[in-house]
Amino acid sequence: MRRPHWSQLPLAAMLAEYGLRLDRWEEVSSCLKIETDQGLFRLKCFAYPASEFPFVYTLVQYLAQQGFRHPEMMRVTLRGQLGLPVADQFFYLASWQEGMTGFPLGRDALLKVGNLVGSLHQASQGFQPRTPVHPARSQWGIWPTKLMARYQDLLKFTRLAEAGVTAFDRLFASQAPAFITAAQRALLGLEELSCYQEIVNNDKQAHYVCHRDCIPRNIVTGLDGELILIDFDNAAYAERVDDIAKLLSYFSGWRLENATTIFTGYSNWFPLREEEIQLIQTFLEFPMEYWRLGRLAYERNHARYAALRNWTATSSRKAEFVINLERVTS
Repeated sequence: MRRPHWSQLPLAAMLAEYGLRLDRWEEVSSCLKIETDQGLFRLKCFAYPASEFPFVYTLVQYLAQQGFRHPEMMRVTLRGQLGLPVADQFFYLASWQEGMTGFPLGRDALLKVGNLVGSLHQASQGFQPRTPVHPARSQWGIWPTKLMARYQDLLKFTRLAEAGVTAFDRLFASQAPAFITAAQRALLGLEELSCYQEIVNNDKQAHYVCHRDCIPRNIVTGLDGELILIDFDNAAYAERVDDIAKLLSYFSGWRLENATTIFTGYSNWFPLREEEIQLIQTFLEFPMEYWRLGRLAYERNHARYAALRNWTATSSRKAEFVINLERVTS
């Protein structure tokens, strides 16, 4: 998704569609913080085709009805539209949720992070929108296909790195034997885990929804000290371990004690079974970090050498973490 040129958009006219008068605006991360005559709002360019947005809109309404704390409060236009198509992009408006990102990840914060995601999964149970679900919003059981496609990407990126001449190319190519082997292990492990389809079927039957973008910038500390989950653009039907694996990727620091704390918070809603932890191990074993950096470099022409070097220094700690994760219980 290309980032909007906010100053070139008819912002006052867009806000008028909602019956609001634009006073001031500022760019915050990937959205606008809008000050209007009726309070603060967040104007966001939806990251996907507009045809996928009804799932997200209906989901946040459902979460609010189910009592999920601090839900996204999206607003429709005066004409009842869910958003506005402008300049070949789709924009939606939601109430601004005041909060702070980058909070210290001590034990209390990690407990809250686990609890927050558990409460989301619990509140999402039974969600079935009345309109047809866009295929992209149904992600149950796709991990074998997804990881195989990304494994093929890694092979392609490695060939490009081996033919390249930059410092990034050389470092990426030197790490390739290790991360390709890790990818193969993850694919084999997923194939051998007989519990995978059972977990998928159980979560599919319950109609759980995952946020699928539980990263630090999407979890903020509110004015009341509660954690708030924002930006549901990626939300989709998926097995719950999808979100949990991503939580560990971004919040554990590859430390088992942090994983234990996150699991403890999550277990307020769903105690994790041994089979689910085994599946999380398999997900995490896949070298997603190398895939992301390779995609940036070889598909988007944005090689991040410092990030690759830092990850290379960290990857052994992740490998040890994944091996020992089975020692962690919720």
